[in-house]
Amino acid sequence: MKRQTAISLLAGGVAAGSSLPALSQTAAPVRIGAFAAEVCAELFYAQDLGTFTKAGITADIQLLNNGGAIAAGVAGGALDIGLSDLVSVISAHARGLPFVYVAAGLLWSVAAPTLLPVVLPNAPIHEAKDFNGKTVTVNGLNNIAQIPFMAWLDRNGGDAKSVKFVELPLPAMLGALQRGSVDAMVCPEPFIAGALKAGNRVVPVTENTLAPAYLLSGYVATSDWVRKNTALARTFAEVIRTTGDWANKNPGLAAPILAKATNIPQAVIETMHRGTFQERLDVTQIQPIIDAVAHYGLIAKPFPASELIAKLG
Repeated sequence: MKRQTAISLLAGGVAAGSSLPALSQTAAPVRIGAFAAEVCAELFYAQDLGTFTKAGITADIQLLNNGGAIAAGVAGGALDIGLSDLVSVISAHARGLPFVYVAAGLLWSVAAPTLLPVVLPNAPIHEAKDFNGKTVTVNGLNNIAQIPFMAWLDRNGGDAKSVKFVELPLPAMLGALQRGSVDAMVCPEPFIAGALKAGNRVVPVTENTLAPAYLLSGYVATSDWVRKNTALARTFAEVIRTTGDWANKNPGLAAPILAKATNIPQAVIETMHRGTFQERLDVTQIQPIIDAVAHYGLIAKPFPASELIAKLG
């Protein structure tokens, strides 16, 4: 897709109905932490389509290995904003770190699940109780993949305490599953598509989930940075909202941009289950995660989800 064509398509779609206020005649730099995955795709789309430039933002997108490195960069001041999952930010908030979300990211929902358990085709695992006593791999212990899965187990006849969770990098999960080192892998796309292509199957997660829909991730900054850069944070949030709306409505146009940014083959992207980007930060999609994190002992007690949302006016 040619750059000018992409910009025209965006301008003729969702973005045409929204105002992206330029901050000033001089572009404002923003250092943004991300990693090469669909969860960060709003950044790649906005950069490729020129939406950041239109809004007066010079986006310095820095690719790191994982969300922990991004959160550390934001906390230490090396990054202004970064993509981070809910569980990590909730835990950090409970420890007194001043993280706040300025924009929403990917949404998990029963209608469009973006994290699912995968098992071998002949595994005797078909429902929650079948995971009891099994070994399940996630890409980070006590993270956004594990906590909602545990809640689903406990709400549907399983026993999360009986499950052994082990941490593996996402690319290593399928090999471990096929070798029999683990009984299941809880993973996002494109790893679900890869596992299915290899002949494995998904265990449906539809009944009595943590919530019908909950936020997986968002763009986080420190409250001090937001206080000093409120207009910039507000403009960034509008860019993310507008771009996410465009991506939700134009998955075909978004696919080549995502392929270029992540090195995921476009043919894989076109067959995998694409995520839905949430346009607004909604406390009802954050509070269930906070409550579950407290329930499973990662934090001492729940707190209002509103504490995690930046006040942008």
